[in-house]
Amino acid sequence: MPTLQPPLPKPTLGPTGPAAAALPPVRPTLVWLASYPKSGNTWLRLFLANYLLDRSEPFPINQIHKLTFGDMIAEPYVKLTGRPAGALDLATIHRLKPRVHRLLSTQGPDLILIKTHSALYVEDGIPSITVPATRATVYLVRNPFDVADSVAHHYGLSLDNAVSSLCSPGSELQGDGKRTIGQKIGAWGSHAIRWAEAAPLKPLVLRYEDMLRAPAESFAKVIRHLGVTHDAERIERAVGFASFDEARRQEDQYRFLERSPQAEKFFRVGRIGKGFETLDAAQRQRLIEANREAMRRFGYLDADDRPVL
Repeated sequence: MPTLQPPLPKPTLGPTGPAAAALPPVRPTLVWLASYPKSGNTWLRLFLANYLLDRSEPFPINQIHKLTFGDMIAEPYVKLTGRPAGALDLATIHRLKPRVHRLLSTQGPDLILIKTHSALYVEDGIPSITVPATRATVYLVRNPFDVADSVAHHYGLSLDNAVSSLCSPGSELQGDGKRTIGQKIGAWGSHAIRWAEAAPLKPLVLRYEDMLRAPAESFAKVIRHLGVTHDAERIERAVGFASFDEARRQEDQYRFLERSPQAEKFFRVGRIGKGFETLDAAQRQRLIEANREAMRRFGYLDADDRPVL
């Protein structure tokens, strides 16, 4: 059974940008918890926290950052360059990714969980995700109708603008210039297909809808994929502790630190089909036109391009 990392310690690199040779050797320890935004990533992380720590009570949602590292966190890039996050453009960030991933791969035991929304791409010969540092990947995919509805609420966008972001190859997430950096995510369809086909990253692809309909079965696949000891009773307990109702209860009581300032709630609805109801016919058609191949592949369109919920 792989050992679980403790909270990631602060990198020990000096602030003046050491040479790559000063970094320790890369280790295949990183588990990418990957998805397009608003596709169930937080749910997956809460399940893993409850399962891997074998909790007897629900894991606090506001401590999830202690178990998983977000790859938009600026600190490693700031440490490597000695520059503030706001001074790091996307090109600079991309050039540093192999070194940052190498650094993160050495920060604990042999299973380090990394949340990412990054697109998979190669720029100037550098891939956005570093294969030698990778142990495995869990990729979550969700119906783009529901993603668009949730993205609009989370980021304070109109539905039209949310739909446009899911259709645009140039879509990016913006950092705050202090604690977080920017990230390319691209269009929903290319994001999903590239991650699903990235064999060197060892992806397990799970549909959000299947997770909702059969959570214990779906999360058992994750446990097996990670090579962690499988325990059906622990899975059932962790599923309950990571449920939408429990997360919403905690958010109502404590407020969730990952909630966007533009959103009233982070754990808002979570059900299948709300996006189909919220989007109008023209908005749904735009999503289909831009993402047809992926929607068919992952079961969101039938052979006649009719939506499947």
